[in-house]
Amino acid sequence: MSNLPCENGRPMKKDKKENKYCPVTLEPELEEIAAMWGANKRFEMAQKFRRWGRQLRISGFIMLRASHPDVKRPALQSVGPRKAARN
Repeated sequence: MSNLPCENGRPMKKDKKENKYCPVTLEPELEEIAAMWGANKRFEMAQKFRRWGRQLRISGFIMLRASHPDVKRPALQSVGPRKAARN
């Protein structure tokens, strides 16, 4: 993250040298996507991307485990008859 000048009239902060810089800069690819989004849309998409990231991480872990046949799979634990009846 560099201290690039702000665009679109966003408020600027000053550093110790009195040079103005933008308080937040995004990665170029993300900036292309989010350039026209307001604050509420950014919060909404952040939540969605966080959820998608978690799903991708878990599915990748499952695929990695499934691709290695030598990894010992955990055995299912036995369940007592009372608990089994509740299912």
